[in-house]
Amino acid sequence: MVSFPRRDLGRKGEDEAERYLRRKHRYRVVERNYTCRWGELDLVCLDGNTLVFVEVRSSGVGGFEGPAESVNERKQRQIIKAAQSYIQRKRLREVSMRFDVLGIEFRAGGRPRFALFQNAFELPPD
Repeated sequence: MVSFPRRDLGRKGEDEAERYLRRKHRYRVVERNYTCRWGELDLVCLDGNTLVFVEVRSSGVGGFEGPAESVNERKQRQIIKAAQSYIQRKRLREVSMRFDVLGIEFRAGGRPRFALFQNAFELPPD
């Protein structure tokens, strides 16, 4: 069993997520750990012309089931508000965006396992 203190696990997960998204999916990371009154955005990336807000979910062995499902409705609202804050603060207009969730399982003696859920949730209708 791979075990890290929670804070270290999150940081290690974000490091691995950034490498993985750049290498395998050609995302360009433009910001990491953006914080505002609504919370934190783990990674803000560009996938082509689309602004992607990536929530990173890290776990040790056996905790990998359902990374997308672990981002409940409350957390989704928090991420959406933080994303809107980011867009406003950066003065972005007419931006195409989406919300991805990346699950990372750290395995004893092996490489991490990744599961990317693109467009894991959407903005609620107005």
